[in-house]
Amino acid sequence: MTTTIPVTLLFSDGVSRRLQVPCGHNLVESATAAGLNLLTDCSNGQCGTCTAQLVSGKLELQEYDPSVLPDEDRDAGVVLPCVCKVTAPCAVEFPYDSTEALSEEPAPMPAQVTAVESIASEIVRLELTVGEQIVFEPGQYVRIHPRGTEVSRSYSMANVPGTDRLEFYIRIVPGGAFSSWLAEAKAGDMVDISAPHGTFFLRHEDRPRLFVAGGTGLAPFLSMLRAVAAEAAAHQPRTTVVIGARTAGHLIAMDELEHLRASLPGVTIHLAVEQGDGPAAHRGFPTDLIPRLQLDADTRVYLCGPPPMVEAGRSAAESVGLPRKEVLCERFT
Repeated sequence: MTTTIPVTLLFSDGVSRRLQVPCGHNLVESATAAGLNLLTDCSNGQCGTCTAQLVSGKLELQEYDPSVLPDEDRDAGVVLPCVCKVTAPCAVEFPYDSTEALSEEPAPMPAQVTAVESIASEIVRLELTVGEQIVFEPGQYVRIHPRGTEVSRSYSMANVPGTDRLEFYIRIVPGGAFSSWLAEAKAGDMVDISAPHGTFFLRHEDRPRLFVAGGTGLAPFLSMLRAVAAEAAAHQPRTTVVIGARTAGHLIAMDELEHLRASLPGVTIHLAVEQGDGPAAHRGFPTDLIPRLQLDADTRVYLCGPPPMVEAGRSAAESVGLPRKEVLCERFT
């Protein structure tokens, strides 16, 4: 007879669900079997999409990327449910509403490739058109599955919400499955996309913002800035944008960023490149600049990039007095 263990799932809107999970079973898989769609992406502890807080009890964490879950966070009870085995009674709190988990996953939507173009070193711009206007929060992502393949990957939209055209900036990974498809993709090819997902999106708050992007991590911030510009509001919070790239040749959307900066008086932009010559920029990492920006104490920080950059950004923000709860993170590998 299989032993089952009680697990309580808590959501930010106050809703809770109690599960009976067979001992040793994976938390996310058990939730799925119970009809819950917990937010997750990589499913192997590499991205942090599923990050939650262990409120009581204990969970057994399997292998994961320590830059996604640093030891100090783990010691504070942060867990990655996608790599958690249930071995004892526990309660886990998720940073999103129950409606995100309790609703059925909508069927994938067909989309057609309308543009594939190289725009910078190792970076491709992919444009898809969908048969309906897609509503999402600026900063969210969809999962893209090219038809006729076993490949699917998640990418953040760079365009404003509410259009039938979706724009993505994708880093080419030599030998990568999606990159290999992208190298052959052409206008007219068909893909299927998921509904928009993610808790990394623009908060409508009257407080300063700091956006820190590494490489193609600029995409969700382009969506946010474009959405802010489209609102044409009389007052917008001051927004500081820090963009990092390996070289100047890896920087993307510089012309549009300059246009957005000119149209949004509260926006300032800083560049950082790790190596080589190029435009006026800090030589080093984008997170190096955080302590030099004289940020207000109530600044909301948004970080999007590879896990090591995100963790460095969190540490830098904390070093200038910004608590971790005020830092929103989106990691990609």
